[in-house]
Amino acid sequence: MSGKNNEFEQGFMQKRSTLFKVLLGAAITVSGSVALANEPNYPAKPVRMIVSYAAGNVTDTLARIVGDGLAARWGQPVTIENKPGSGGSLGAQVAVKTPPDGYTLLVSAMAAMAINPHVYSNVGYDVRKDFVPVVSMAYPDMIMVLTPGLKIDSLAKLVEFGKANPAALNYGTAGNGTVPHLNMEQLKARSGLVAQHVPYKAAAAVLTDLIGGRVQIQQEASSVLLPQVKAGKVIPVAVGSQVRSKQLPDVPTLSELYPGFEPVTPWLGIFAPAGTSPAIVEKINRDVREILSRPAIQKQLSDNGLTVSDGPQKQFEATVRKDYDRLGALVQKMNLKVD
Repeated sequence: MSGKNNEFEQGFMQKRSTLFKVLLGAAITVSGSVALANEPNYPAKPVRMIVSYAAGNVTDTLARIVGDGLAARWGQPVTIENKPGSGGSLGAQVAVKTPPDGYTLLVSAMAAMAINPHVYSNVGYDVRKDFVPVVSMAYPDMIMVLTPGLKIDSLAKLVEFGKANPAALNYGTAGNGTVPHLNMEQLKARSGLVAQHVPYKAAAAVLTDLIGGRVQIQQEASSVLLPQVKAGKVIPVAVGSQVRSKQLPDVPTLSELYPGFEPVTPWLGIFAPAGTSPAIVEKINRDVREILSRPAIQKQLSDNGLTVSDGPQKQFEATVRKDYDRLGALVQKMNLKVD
């Protein structure tokens, strides 16, 4: 009798376990279906975009162009809130404290998300844990220019001059640890160029001194330098991006001049606080990429010195992680620290 009871109990337990698994699976399915069903309802209210840089900066220009496109597509306002400071890190410090509900997004750049954490002792966030990379939008075309007073029109001649006159050349950047700083130091190591770094607080101040001949070299986004190139006030000798600039098709890239040279190409993208629904992240990625695929938008960005980047969310996430590690090693090799 005892054996029959045991068999009955075992059979009952097995059936109860099977029923529990079926109900659990159904609950998970319903939960997933609800998340997907709710996706078209996002956004149901205005969305705030925190931009890590000042109004008028190329990142701000990109955010406003894309934000206008999203507002029209979503039927909800997309407001831009500029939070410049700490080399772009202040905006991330603000965004990291917001709810992960998709209604506050961060528009930031490589400098703040993949370089600053290695340069500053405490940026106030961990990019790998506190944010979800949503979509890469564009990267600025980088140009290397010289003051006309040098009367030099090529990088090869500049390197030769610097070697012969080791105290004659200075290059200016918007600060230690910026993309132009990293690129110039890599170029010096590869080419043998001899030039001293002079950090400024802003790229515009460097440009003023470059035109005046107080510094001789600057590498910066084409949105900053191109008007002066066209005016003949500075001389372009190289493009710091992976491909030639559409605005300066006759100027070679650094990779052409030094095969295998891998410049730091500063991507600009959208991030969301960690914990944001994957369905919302995917919707933002898809909608932003659709806007960036429009020829009129691509021309508008090109006119502002930007080249559209594209790709799914996982691709951008992999890029951020790769650059975080790669640039961390470069910063350590250069022994760069701001504080």
